[in-house]
Amino acid sequence: MIRRVLKFFGLSWREQWLFIEAFSLTGVVRLAILLLPFRWLAPLLGKHMRESPVKEDVAKLEAARWFGRVVETVSRYTPWESKCLVQAIAGKIILRRRGITNTLYLGVGRDEGSGLIAHAWLRCGGTIITGGHGQKRFIIVGKFSDDGGYKESK
Repeated sequence: MIRRVLKFFGLSWREQWLFIEAFSLTGVVRLAILLLPFRWLAPLLGKHMRESPVKEDVAKLEAARWFGRVVETVSRYTPWESKCLVQAIAGKIILRRRGITNTLYLGVGRDEGSGLIAHAWLRCGGTIITGGHGQKRFIIVGKFSDDGGYKESK
């Protein structure tokens, strides 16, 4: 634990601020998920059933990957539960604040006992930023885009 604290203080002030921002956002998002009905949260997530473009500026994509790694790292150390939905929404907020287009996906699938399970992940460009593990086994039931202009072609 001490090694992690020392590593944190070895980061630049900008990187430290990003970790603090991600930590705070996961707490706020978790609280919102617990207290508010999803129908109130959904309009805040972006354009419903829209997708952001698969092509993204290389610099923005690299930044988005870094933000995703920070959110996933911070989520392992929060005293509250910060699983896939919390991570995807917190990541979306971080990307939105920086003007980086993204799409949040909500999916459902079955576990080994035939029970229904849910998963959320966040995509920027062609890269999954958070929640990428096993997302292919889920059927997409909802998606929310921040760019608002691109509609998926079928």
